[in-house]
Formats: sequence, structure tokens, C-alpha cells
Amino acid sequence: MPVSIKDVAARCGVSTATVSHVLNRTRRISPATQKKVLAAVEELGYSINRAARNLAMGRRSCLLGVLISDIRNPFFPEVVSAFRERALLGQLEALVLNTDYDPARMADCVRRLLGLQIAGACILTSQTDPSGVTALIGAKVPAVYLDVAEAGPYISNISVDCEEGITEGLDHLRGLGHKRIGYIGGPVHLVSAQRRKRSFIDIAARRNLNPVAAVDTDFSVKGGYNVARYVLETHRPSALLAGNDLLAIGALHAAYDLGLEVPRDLSLAGFDEIEFAKHTRPSLTSVALPRAEIGRLAFDELDHMMKSSGDPSGVQLRIRTQLIVRQSTAAPSPRKES
Repeated sequence: MPVSIKDVAARCGVSTATVSHVLNRTRRISPATQKKVLAAVEELGYSINRAARNLAMGRRSCLLGVLISDIRNPFFPEVVSAFRERALLGQLEALVLNTDYDPARMADCVRRLLGLQIAGACILTSQTDPSGVTALIGAKVPAVYLDVAEAGPYISNISVDCEEGITEGLDHLRGLGHKRIGYIGGPVHLVSAQRRKRSFIDIAARRNLNPVAAVDTDFSVKGGYNVARYVLETHRPSALLAGNDLLAIGALHAAYDLGLEVPRDLSLAGFDEIEFAKHTRPSLTSVALPRAEIGRLAFDELDHMMKSSGDPSGVQLRIRTQLIVRQSTAAPSPRKES
């Protein structure tokens, strides 16, 4: 016969309610009692009936869905890790799916997650399919999005202040004395990529700067290499601002292959502040997004909506950026700005 919670309670001489509180962390129990209960659980081989626990707690599942755009992009692991750490504290599991920047794939992933009866979702994709969003709302599954949705019933959105970050990067280069500044950004079809590019163009205009180039590619090292090489050979900027750090790392390699020394011949700044940015040579100046904070904030807001009675109404949350100055930016050489 399977071991029951009553068996555990009898073994350590406490009530079943006490055992439940220890296992579900729903009430403060003395350390001595906790130790006794956990020892009995291990000795008897008791496993929690998750379905019954979820029913008692008024939620459909202990499973959360997390969608990311690109599992190869170093931006996402820290966000997902922080989200999962928070989820585990609440005895929830997070299933991570990759959409590869494809809105149709995002919608398919949502359908798969709904088939698993998820309790909530965290959508960290650069593009969303309206049918996927509608399906989550129709199933009354709360979701937190990153920079692609408007807050409403069952929807909260974390908005990254891209304009602030691009302003920080552009003003840093301008303050060093650069006038011939170019921009390399992400794909035309990605809303987040085009927001960063548009911010660069608008802020440059406000600063009375005439950018030498603002070119699109994909968010990859290879894309950054190819487009940076083109811009460097045809427009000869003294500085480049990249829409993410992978692009900037590609541009760093392109500069090297063209015989340009960074930052003497070219100043280079990225966006996102991924872990690799501090380990390039020279180390990369980058606009930092607090990825762990995004993950924690996403879970906390999702948890709040899941625990809300009735139809939860989401909120709009804002994440600020911070410029991290390293070795890849410096004042331009006189011949570059002549």
C-alpha cells in the first residue's frame, strides 16, 4: 500500500495538518518538528500527491510554462534561472520551450502548454501570435509578457525602457566626442529590435547627430560580423552602437579582421550586458538589463495573479537600464573625426 500522510504523522507523533504545513511551507513550524517530519518522510518513502495538493490550494496544476525566443541567446538563461528559483520555492515546476523567434511556433507552444493544464505562463518572446494570447485568456490562464503586450485581464507586461538604454549608449559615445556613429540592430520583423533602432534614430535627431548608418540583421554574432563589416567598409564610422551584445561581439571580430583596433580606431557598445560582455578583449561597454530582476519580477507577478480571486487584472511593470562602461569605448582618434 502506498504511504499516506497519516502514516507520516503517526510515525513522528504529530497531526496530519502539521505534516502538511511542513511539506507545503504554509505555516511556521519549529525546526525540531520540521526535522522529525522530513526524517519520517524520507524513511517511509512518502511522496506528495501533487494533484490533491493543487486541488486543496485551488489551482489546476503545479506546472508553469516559460517561452523564450532563442535558447542559444545568453540573455535568457539568467532570466529563466531566476524565475525557476522563485517557482521552486513555491513548489512549482517551470517547463521551458523555445520559439526561435517564430510567432506561429509561439502559438503552437501555447497550445501544448494548455494541454498540460499549466497554472500560468511567462512569455519571454520577442514576438507573439495573437491566437496564442487569446488562447491563454480563453483558458483563464494568467500570463506575464516581456515587452510585447498591453496589461489587461489575465495579462501583465514587463516593459524594458529601451529608449533610456539607447539614450545612455548614444550619449556616452557622443560625450567621448564621436560624431560619426552607426547602429546595427536586429530583424525587421521583431518589434523589440525595431523599437531600439527607432529610439537610436529619434535620439540622434534630438542630439543633432546624423547617423552614418542604421542597419538591420539578425540577433547573432554572425549577423553582427557581416553587417558591421559592411558598415565599417562603406561608411567608416568612429563608433558603433549595437542592438544587443551578440551583434557587438560580431562587430568586434569584424573590426579585428579589417585591421581596426578597438577602441583606438573604433568605439563599440552593446545592449543587454550578457555574461560574455565582460570577457571579450577588450571588454565590452554595454547597456545592462537586470535579467535576474526580470525573472523574479515575472514570477512574483504571475504568482500574484494565480492567487487572485475571480478574473485577475494584470499590471504594467517597468524595468530600467544602466550603462556599464568598459574598455571598448574611448575618445575618437583625430583622423576618425576629421
